[in-house]
Amino acid sequence: MNSTTKLTTARDIVKIFEEIAPLDSGVPGDELGFILGNPDVPVKGIGCMWCAHTESIQYCIDNDINMILCHESVWMYGQKSPWYEAPDDSQIFSNRRRREMLETHGITVYRSHSNWDALPVDGIADSAVTALGIDGLKTVSRQKFFSVQELPKPMSIQELLRHVEIGIGYEGCRLFGNKNKQIERFAFLIGGFGENQLHMPQVAMEMGAEAIIIGEMSEFIVMSCLDMGLPVIETLHSVSEIPGIKRQTAILADRFPDLPVKYVPSGINS
Repeated sequence: MNSTTKLTTARDIVKIFEEIAPLDSGVPGDELGFILGNPDVPVKGIGCMWCAHTESIQYCIDNDINMILCHESVWMYGQKSPWYEAPDDSQIFSNRRRREMLETHGITVYRSHSNWDALPVDGIADSAVTALGIDGLKTVSRQKFFSVQELPKPMSIQELLRHVEIGIGYEGCRLFGNKNKQIERFAFLIGGFGENQLHMPQVAMEMGAEAIIIGEMSEFIVMSCLDMGLPVIETLHSVSEIPGIKRQTAILADRFPDLPVKYVPSGINS
């Protein structure tokens, strides 16, 4: 349906967006929806990005984009720690700078996180697998936020690493474990799952995975993977999720052909 001429505000765009990725398909309590700015602003351009930091925000300013769909939180969370004297929440430098840029230029920010992670086929998890470019993959088991994939023929971890590096466009991946091990099945645990979901690799193993690809890495989690005989390929949080952000951009560009819809580079590798 091409109704772009009637969908001129951020709120109108989000109405269509949430038909694709309903908020209630995400994790309860997750920060989803409008988080800054005016939902009724007439939209001049849409920017889809992994995380809204100063460089990505500047890209939007330079390209006359006044609506951002971001995946990760815009804000660095406050921290109270016995290990150091942290700044007050109101004095966190990144937050102050980002807010100043967004508010000065009238940019409205909408966050789509776990609802886009979970979206079948086009979401973050499935897009990461698709990005590997391995023809003939077969999904053999699945939970909501990850799947176990069977290769068309066995390959070594070193070979799988090369598919990862080429597919996601990042040469800085690291490999832990036996690089020569031949495997038939793997799981791609996107984003922070290799850093904050302690036992997801074990669940993936019990579902059939023989190796793990992760985004961010907790060394403790990687050691537990090696305990289980699971080699690990580490990417980056951002690069593991950017294929799904690029897919989001393409879907919105198709829905709103009369509006500029751009993928905005973000993350430390942008």
